[in-house]
Amino acid sequence: MTAQPLAPGDRVFLVDGSSFVFRAYFQSMNQDAKYNYRSDGLPTGAVRLFSTKLYQFIREGAVGIRPTHLAIVFDKSEDTFRKEIYADYKANRKEPPPDLIPQFRLMREAVKAFGLKPVEKAGFEADDIIATYACQAEAAGAEVLIISADKDLMQVVTPKVSFYDFESGAKGRPGYRPERRIDIQGVIDYFGVPPERVTDVQALVGDTSDNVPGVPGIGIKTASALLAEFGTLEELLGRVEEIKQPKRRESLIQYAEQARISKQLVTLDCAVAMDISLPDLQVPDFDPARLIAFSKAMEFTTLTKRVAEASGIDANGIESDAELRAGPGRYAESQIEAAEAGEPAPPPANLSGEEEIPSPIRYERGAPNKTNGKAATTDGFSPQARVQKIIEEARNTPCSKEHYDIVRTVERLDRWIAAIREAGRVAIDTETTSLDAMQAEIVGISLAVQPGLAAYIPVGHTTGVSDMFGGGLAPDQLPLDTVLKGLKPLLEEQSVLKIGQNIKYDTLVFSRHGIKLAPTDDTMLLSYALDSGRGTHGMDELAMRWLNHTCIAYRDVTGTGKARKGFAEVAIDKAAEYSAEDADITLRLWRVLKARLVAEGMVTVYETLEKPLIPVLMRMEQRGIAIDRNMLSRLSGDFAQSMGALEEEIFELAGERFTLGSPKQLGDILFGKMGYPGAKKTKTGAWATGANILEDLAEEGYPLPRRILDWRQLAKLKSTYTDSLQTYVHPETKRVHTSFSMASTSTGRLSSSDPNIQNIPIRTEEGRKIRKAFVAEPGRKLISADYSQIELRVLAHMADIPQLKDAFAKGHDIHAMTASEMFGVPVEGMPADVRRRAKAINFGIIYGISAFGLANQLSIPRDEAGAYIKKYFERFPGIRDYMDRMRDEAKQHGYVRTLFGRKCHYPLNEARSPAERGFLERAAINAPIQGTAADIIRRAMIRMEEALAAERLSAKMLLQVHDELVFEVPDDEVEATIPVVRRIMIDAPLPSVKLDVPLQVDARAADNWDEAH
Repeated sequence: MTAQPLAPGDRVFLVDGSSFVFRAYFQSMNQDAKYNYRSDGLPTGAVRLFSTKLYQFIREGAVGIRPTHLAIVFDKSEDTFRKEIYADYKANRKEPPPDLIPQFRLMREAVKAFGLKPVEKAGFEADDIIATYACQAEAAGAEVLIISADKDLMQVVTPKVSFYDFESGAKGRPGYRPERRIDIQGVIDYFGVPPERVTDVQALVGDTSDNVPGVPGIGIKTASALLAEFGTLEELLGRVEEIKQPKRRESLIQYAEQARISKQLVTLDCAVAMDISLPDLQVPDFDPARLIAFSKAMEFTTLTKRVAEASGIDANGIESDAELRAGPGRYAESQIEAAEAGEPAPPPANLSGEEEIPSPIRYERGAPNKTNGKAATTDGFSPQARVQKIIEEARNTPCSKEHYDIVRTVERLDRWIAAIREAGRVAIDTETTSLDAMQAEIVGISLAVQPGLAAYIPVGHTTGVSDMFGGGLAPDQLPLDTVLKGLKPLLEEQSVLKIGQNIKYDTLVFSRHGIKLAPTDDTMLLSYALDSGRGTHGMDELAMRWLNHTCIAYRDVTGTGKARKGFAEVAIDKAAEYSAEDADITLRLWRVLKARLVAEGMVTVYETLEKPLIPVLMRMEQRGIAIDRNMLSRLSGDFAQSMGALEEEIFELAGERFTLGSPKQLGDILFGKMGYPGAKKTKTGAWATGANILEDLAEEGYPLPRRILDWRQLAKLKSTYTDSLQTYVHPETKRVHTSFSMASTSTGRLSSSDPNIQNIPIRTEEGRKIRKAFVAEPGRKLISADYSQIELRVLAHMADIPQLKDAFAKGHDIHAMTASEMFGVPVEGMPADVRRRAKAINFGIIYGISAFGLANQLSIPRDEAGAYIKKYFERFPGIRDYMDRMRDEAKQHGYVRTLFGRKCHYPLNEARSPAERGFLERAAINAPIQGTAADIIRRAMIRMEEALAAERLSAKMLLQVHDELVFEVPDDEVEATIPVVRRIMIDAPLPSVKLDVPLQVDARAADNWDEAH
């Protein structure tokens, strides 16, 4: 078809493909999951809706118009000219959902299947390209319909150019919005101004989704009213002294330059030099056979049928697109598809030269199905069988290092980057000088593009000897700046998935170099989502478990003892073998674990509770928190004096001096010399002097064990906190940066290390003093927001206890209510010791407390404690039913679930002793409660930053400790921040779970953490 110039009467559809992609994806999430995946597990739901709507546009048009020209426009990358104007432009953008990433390339393939050309241009957004085409088409007299959900495009609406927001969601479902066509009057109705003044409104209002700053405190109504009075943004800013409202006037004066920058950011470029001209976008007579081949490869049954019927073609006689069907590497490979693959072709024998890096492996389909002689699809293997085949192949494929590469030239680096882009995903790992991501320097970077094909890029290896100028770098390495400059576009490219093991660390390391690593997958968290409670999730253990491979040990590379050296001093060849293996193994593990995630129905847990938390925690670690070092020093001195006084008292009670830190000497005193009861010996023959033994003796009234416990507590606080916290202060930020671990508990609770802030005692005076040393910077406050009795509330919901649910709903004192129910004591004037007993039972039941444990806690006889527990179950029979149900689930399945689907594994049937079985039973009873509470606060953390940004609040989330979040907030934003924080935390379970019991959040602000709590 010869392209003809545009003329009056032509109808141009300009489709915002990037907006379309996300709209289609979220609409697909409201539909039955079976329509969102190909039979092999490849996500295709967004592509299906995209293709269906595109077919409708071509055949039927929209709003009564059929296009003569059709452009599907995509964003090429986030690095546009606007970043040069404002570096933080779109800095708040979230990573796309993992299931959407492999569909980006497929969207472009869909466009090609219709005989169209996907349009994109580096350095410009889709909106700029659409604006450029709209201006050109209008100038030629053509009618233009912009199809998008992006309000920014309303600025180009004219009598000839209209805006069309297609249907969102499905009727009757949440989020449904009918399609609508917007003309000039529609723009005025929305913005309060005509299209030519839209950018002025946007400059004042800003845009939280794109991180356009705007002017704080001004919304659309206020902006349109101001412009109605003053005309334009520049006139408004020039006559700002005429504004009567003081706060509004001061805000406009203070943020005038910010408004001007915002206008530059929201103004679209209507003069982009395009490689594809508008005449070239004439709607073709597309080849139905090509579209059917694509549709069959994607398993779009309905679309295949429609195209075949409309064109009169027998779809059965057309083969599906073989490359789309068998090319998982290129299309961000679905691991279940790989299960049906045959043996991959081996990579070239030599990768050390200058030949091209091979394209990702193209897999052939599996062996013919015995019943029909065709390649096995859904009738050949179940998802579980496919996963099993992947696992068997992974375990039986040797992890050869023959094709590991060392990248020493820019040309070689460019070839690897090209190969990675072709693959659509890369496993990545950084080798650094420290485990502290906030201070670590990069020594090398490893990449793996397919199993057995990996590279190491050395950048910071030293000779082991520094010269007088601080040199000493080993030769034949690329400069770090050169490597990062080359990798940055790739590492930030949304169409390339970056895979890592504990990728939060690498994300933080790259972030310190100005690189936003995204999108990502984490093999550690994939394993955690699947197998929480089944051992650890480190790479070495996972490699042995799933690949039958023993990884090179770090100590074998760096040495041990006095001979140990830093990784920077390791010879490059040796480092390359170790590091490239890390990336290679990570990629192989991802193939196994990602496939299991789909087959075992754990995608939602990973996507909503694990992966989105990575960037949140990374930013929290990066922010850190200030401490008062002088206060800690004073506390250390106070603790040392108290310990000295305790030591003298202990020696007097013991009748002799001895080394308190020696378990052997202590055991000899307690059981050898003084003959205390309950003596036990360890396997080495020494007396056992653990905390539980000392606590039992203290409960029986012996003063010496009590004093020893007090001394140990002070010694731990001094060594772990008041002494060591000061050593964790970062030399540049002057703050403490803890590291949060997401995969160290079986229930989803986070832990922290270096330093560990989770275990600072809050119920002791000494512990509270340590919290006082965590302080806000001048001009700021710390806000502590804490869920009140969240686990009891979750228990009331899960066990369906009417009395507890009613008490929580009415805001009653739950412990007093329990005491009243159990002991018949009126709530009014209830004795404190009676409430204390009810509180101990309430919390003890959650943790499966025994009569023995409750007796110790309340200092009462065991029979009395047993009677309390028995009566508790009689008054609240639903709790016993819940406990029995959890035991049965753990026995039958080997795991229990939280309300959000997280699996917590407790293999009761594998218990080797009654004691072990009892422990597993108690853990299985508690895990759904504690795990649900952990899931709730995770959901709150994931939503919190966006919610704060939407309200234009600058609060920063710093810490998470059990059921508590800690923020640092400017003094003048405290009152506005607390309600937002409380709302997000209270609404965190929604819409997935609606609890029968209201959540309560206590939030306060103060100069230090203790006073805020």
